[in-house]
Order: sequence, then structure tokens, then C-alpha cells
Amino acid sequence: MQRMHLGMALIVILAGLHVACGQRVEAPVAVKHAKIEQVPGTNLKKVTLSPKAAERLGIKTVAVRDEQLEARKRLVGGEVVKSAAAGVLVRVPLSAKDLSTVAVGQPASVQSLAREADGKGGTPVRAVKADAKESLLYAVDDTTKLAHGERVQVTVPLSGAGMRKVVPHGAVVYDAQGKTWVYANPEPLVFVRQPITVDYIEGDRAVLSDGPVPGTAVVTVGAAELFGAEHGGK
Repeated sequence: MQRMHLGMALIVILAGLHVACGQRVEAPVAVKHAKIEQVPGTNLKKVTLSPKAAERLGIKTVAVRDEQLEARKRLVGGEVVKSAAAGVLVRVPLSAKDLSTVAVGQPASVQSLAREADGKGGTPVRAVKADAKESLLYAVDDTTKLAHGERVQVTVPLSGAGMRKVVPHGAVVYDAQGKTWVYANPEPLVFVRQPITVDYIEGDRAVLSDGPVPGTAVVTVGAAELFGAEHGGK
């Protein structure tokens, strides 16, 4: 059923809502001249603003884009578990969650903690169970001269390189349950909240593993007010 909310304030913002770059909205946000309609088959609502309301809120949008991203790396601790004439094995304990982010099969770099030396390239050979945690096992050539039991630093490559879907971090809305959303702008003055899955945040951009198709216009300024309007309808 369509509801009209013209000339009245729609003021509800859920307590604890986080938006943009981790900002918390503590006070209710008033939105005047908004039309709220249920999106059929969902629990979401379409928010249509008057031109004056959109101007007052300073609504800004940007298109979801595909971006070619380089491989990220992570510095972790490891230990030499075997030393032989043919080389050494370095074990890197990781949680199952962290292990899932590693680009297994890509070379790593090993650096001794005991002395200064250039890191040597390593080649991952297999993943093993160790101490109730997942571990990665790297084979390192014998020129590193690492000793059994020696602690090392290992720079491991992370997955996610390639063409990725990206939005500004300011477009991401966090609801009270921690779920992430963006407000799509499918036509002038019309806004619909869409779910996204954020893979990681880097600087002022959010890299998505799921979200609107590239080219979709999403709100970067005014998303908090749109959320308030959507949840203020009775």
C-alpha cells in the first residue's frame, strides 16, 4: 500500500546505526517531502524525494565500478620446522578464516628475525593441520641458511587480485545488525536500499564480493537520511 509523507518529518534512525566512514548517527535525522512505497516481494521500501528535499540533503551519487586491483600482502609470523641440505620448510599458523584469504599457490617472502637479510622467495607446498589451527607450509631454498626452530617473518600474498567491484566507503551503510547496504538511485529522485557484501576496506574504497552491477548509481552523501526516511514510515 502506498503511503504519502509530504510536509512532515520522518525522523527514525535506528540506534547504533553506522554509516559512511564508521560514523555513528546519534541523533534522529529529519527528512521532509519524502514518498515511501513498499517494494513488492521484499521488506524494503522505495524512497522518492521531492526536488527540494534532494537539494536540502545534498544527495550525491557515484557509479559502482570495476577496478583492476593488485594482489595485497600480509606480514605474519612463522617458524622453521625442518632444515636440510635441499632447503627448509617454514610453517605459518593461521586461523581458518585467515587461511581462506591467502592466495595459496603464490610465492611468499621469508625474512629472518635473528639477523638482517634480504627476504627470499618461497613456494607454498601444502596446507597442514597443526595445534588445532590451519597452517601453511612453505618450502624455501637453502640459500636462506635458516635454522630449525628459528622464528621468521613471512609476507604472504592474499587472494582478491584482478577485476573487482568497488564503491566509495562513504556509500556503505551499516544497520544495527551490522549488515551492509548501499542506496541505489535507479531513476531521478528515487532510492532503493540494496544489500552488499564487503570483502575488505582499503583507504576510502570498499571492495565488494557481492553488490549492484557496475554502472549502478549509489548514494555517497545522504544515505543516513534515506535510511531514516525508509524506517520512519508507519
